[in-house]
Amino acid sequence: MSLDYNIYLQAAVIPMDIILCCYLITRYTDPTRLNIAFRRFAFAVTVTNIVDVVTAIVTSAHSLIPNPVHYFFNILDSALAGLSGLLFIYYIYAYSSLDQEDLKQRKIVYAALYGIDLFLLLTNPLTGWVFTYDEAGNYILHSLFIPVAYGFPILFFAIGSIYMLTHRERYRKNQLIAMSVTILIASVLFLLQMLFFNDFLITFYFASLGILVIFLSLETPEHERLVRMTAELKESKAREKALEEKEQLAREVMLALSKAVDAKDHYTNGHSERVAEYALELARRMGKTEKEQEEIYELGLLHDVGKIGISEEIINKNSRLTEDEFAEIKKHTVIGWEILKTINEIPWLSKGARWHHERFDGTGYPDGLKGKEIPEEARIICLADSYDAMTSKRSYSFPRSQSEVREEILRCSGSQFDPEIAELMVHMIDEDKEFLLREKPES
Repeated sequence: MSLDYNIYLQAAVIPMDIILCCYLITRYTDPTRLNIAFRRFAFAVTVTNIVDVVTAIVTSAHSLIPNPVHYFFNILDSALAGLSGLLFIYYIYAYSSLDQEDLKQRKIVYAALYGIDLFLLLTNPLTGWVFTYDEAGNYILHSLFIPVAYGFPILFFAIGSIYMLTHRERYRKNQLIAMSVTILIASVLFLLQMLFFNDFLITFYFASLGILVIFLSLETPEHERLVRMTAELKESKAREKALEEKEQLAREVMLALSKAVDAKDHYTNGHSERVAEYALELARRMGKTEKEQEEIYELGLLHDVGKIGISEEIINKNSRLTEDEFAEIKKHTVIGWEILKTINEIPWLSKGARWHHERFDGTGYPDGLKGKEIPEEARIICLADSYDAMTSKRSYSFPRSQSEVREEILRCSGSQFDPEIAELMVHMIDEDKEFLLREKPES
């Protein structure tokens, strides 16, 4: 049997294709997007190359082989050629950072195009639009042969090539050169075979060589892992930066809210900030971590946020409060708790607001908690709040001297204040020789 096609050049690269595919399976084992995409592309080209050669042999047999077998191999050959082009697109995309939604939409479009290709091929035995065989088994080309057999593979390779060239900044230089040379040579030879050398199998010969060229410029598995780790590090730093920005924004919002609360009281100036600073220092002396200190600071900033719901007439009253007025102002603890507990990302923020007026002996409000029943954060805020109240000018009192404040804290240790925290506060007072821990007097 004489062959209608020159298959020897293309057949010669099949062993190389098989060796390369075996190497990819055994060496490039990391399931990275790039590894998976290149392996699929390489396997498709290898299988297509083999089927292309077998199809040429089957077609050359003419009447020795039934026409259904001719149809099967020629349809399979054309379908695999289109699939190789489709997988080339996905290999190109493996280097990109396409949005998943955008990638999904593109895949739907390409799957639809390939679906049309398959439909025309699979219905060809009935329609005869692409190719047919006469009674002698001779291959007869029809109007859709070039668009189906050559058009779809060329279209897919063109889509991948155009994307690569228009987004070349996303590819390494040697990878870009390898793919560009491969695309150029394969495209020229594809056209030559289609237009002038129908009886010479050369397209997938150069496709196989192109796969080899691309492989030689691929990152080694070790380098891929390094690239991946570097990318993960960059993403981690980006997330860390975003988190820092988010935390900074949250801090600024808390600070602004605390200023808004303090502004309701005509006699306080920066009360919440000072309470936060005193509480932070107490937490530091208690051996809290930086994160815990930060949380205590935030609790201090917002401990009085419930005063937003209390009338200014009561807050700024410069005479003794009535029982009803005192009962009203005590509500600010519960109001603050109701406001802050709605912040799901910072659930602990409400502790300071609700329980900073609880007393260690159980006579505080709103819940009458006693001793260690009171959250530690609230016990810290309680002392910091009381200290600032004693060292600041209020509607109902003037600032006390440092010695008076120290004496009052010692007197209330164990009754109003946690004795261990009170002891730390006394140490802070003793170290503050110039009495800096207080509201700054007006100049």
